[in-house]
Amino acid sequence: MINLKRLISIQRISIFFLFSFSIFSAPLKIGVASDFNEKLVRFIMKQDETLDIEIVKYKNKDNLNRDLLDKKIDINIFQTLDYLNEYNNLNNSSIISIGKTYLESIGIYSKKHNSIKNIVKGNIIAIPNDLSNEKRSLIFLEKVGLIKLDHKKEITIDNIVSRLFNIKIIGIEPRMLPRVLKMADYVILNNTLAFDLGCIPRIDSLFLEDANKKYINIIATRKKLLKKKKIIRFSELIKSEETKIFILEKYGNNIILF
Repeated sequence: MINLKRLISIQRISIFFLFSFSIFSAPLKIGVASDFNEKLVRFIMKQDETLDIEIVKYKNKDNLNRDLLDKKIDINIFQTLDYLNEYNNLNNSSIISIGKTYLESIGIYSKKHNSIKNIVKGNIIAIPNDLSNEKRSLIFLEKVGLIKLDHKKEITIDNIVSRLFNIKIIGIEPRMLPRVLKMADYVILNNTLAFDLGCIPRIDSLFLEDANKKYINIIATRKKLLKKKKIIRFSELIKSEETKIFILEKYGNNIILF
């Protein structure tokens, strides 16, 4: 005769172990927003096939930090340290950087003109409209000599002091900038967007930003995951010599490594 209490006890133990196994065997979910970062993660997966990774590709990078906080992903790779700091300040969040990766400059691109010297009255320059990249783009345009800013005020399009030839500067969602390239006279793109369009920044940009460590790209996660073995292993691999060589072979000096 079957002992009912013993059977119930065995079932409970089985459920516990199944639940525990599902927790510890869950893949490391990594959010990316570009083909470049997707290829980078796939290369890391080849370096350590025991590291179970699920790539989650986003069309809209605005969702990457929110989904990280909502525990839909464990890591994201898309943002600069400056962008992360701005996001945490605005949202009272505490997303953590667990390592620097590379720096990708922003540049001026055009399908209509072959030089920024061709700028005339009324030309349109499209820039990303998120807080961090809008500020970065405007500082870049000032260094190029196209606008002047008042650095005592918040750096935004509305606070531009003067513009060469009264050029028009419009803020656009970053993911829409490649499409706007066909309409605007000039567009500010980062290297990732340029790569996705088949451009080589050092060759195809009309003007390229100087390196600034403030804009180094980082790996981000939640604080509670810092000691997770999979997170530690991934952060080691993305900074490995093999990964650096992969990046250099693919993109040469268009990417600055750290």
